[in-house]
Amino acid sequence: MGVRIGFIGTGGISVSHLINLAQIPDAEVVALSDLTAERAKQAQESTNKRLAERGGDGWSPIEAAHYDDYRAMLRKEKLDAVYICLPPFAHGEPEETAIEAGVAMMVEKPLALDLGLAARLHERIQERGLIAASGYQLRYIQGLQVAKERLAGRTIGMVVVMRFGSTPGTPWYHIQAKSGGQLIEMATHEMDLARLLAGDVKSVYAEADTLINNKNNPEYDIFDVNCMTLRFENGAVGTFSNNFISGHGVPSEGRGVHVIAEGLTVSYTHGGPIRLITSSGTEEIPPEGSPMAVEDRAFVEAVKTGNPALLKSTYESGIYTLATTLAGDLSAREHRPVFVKDLLREKAPALVK
Repeated sequence: MGVRIGFIGTGGISVSHLINLAQIPDAEVVALSDLTAERAKQAQESTNKRLAERGGDGWSPIEAAHYDDYRAMLRKEKLDAVYICLPPFAHGEPEETAIEAGVAMMVEKPLALDLGLAARLHERIQERGLIAASGYQLRYIQGLQVAKERLAGRTIGMVVVMRFGSTPGTPWYHIQAKSGGQLIEMATHEMDLARLLAGDVKSVYAEADTLINNKNNPEYDIFDVNCMTLRFENGAVGTFSNNFISGHGVPSEGRGVHVIAEGLTVSYTHGGPIRLITSSGTEEIPPEGSPMAVEDRAFVEAVKTGNPALLKSTYESGIYTLATTLAGDLSAREHRPVFVKDLLREKAPALVK
């Protein structure tokens, strides 16, 4: 019998997951919920249409019940897991309801805008012994494990991170209280990858502003430019730059994570190979399919077997990445260095290492 899955939220990211799940024999998507049942139905139709256009075998069409109330879905359906694919401001009660129902969760990033809320949810997850993943798909990139092994034992000197682009068209994204801004909502992927390769961040000093995108949109109150200096727990220093003013064009180098260590540079640009650069030359480990597809297979297998060790990105790990991006945002607003552990001590003391 397959893993019975429901969805809370059926926006664009959910369709990407649904396409993957339709190609996993052990995954059975049985229910979709959104603000209206029609939106849930549209996500199903979009998924099946895209799969049909792709052609080939190895997939089954999504045939799910549609709900306008996730609470009703969780009451009526016998689910093993839920995907929670919601805007940042909407987290909290959906997770509480899923925890109460005793189902595993895949929670898309960021886990919340409030670190204390994420910490309380984590505590409930732990109490119930539930499998819970966070949606940091870059951790599933082919070659990262090799990169980590090569970095082990070397002194890391510098980390350079960039994420340049344009603001998504979704209206709520322009509003800080709803999206959290680019660093917290989008560039969180690059922050998570930097943490994976170089370790936890100790402190952040940021300067950020809104200089261009608010000129014709008075509601636009998120930062559209941000530059940060990072100090990692292992002593490495880093720079992290992200912007939403590059819609006119972004070089490939404008989205990536680069770790410069003693005798080795690990370099990743979006969609490209992992590059391991030494004085002897460059070794490339090419991407092998979609990391999100690998993530979805790992989550389904973890739920099926009851083995959370199969997850490369747990809910707890997602909290540390959230804390780091929140530290960066706070630093820019208060014009001072912020220590990540200070935020954790205040909002999530049980997670202070």
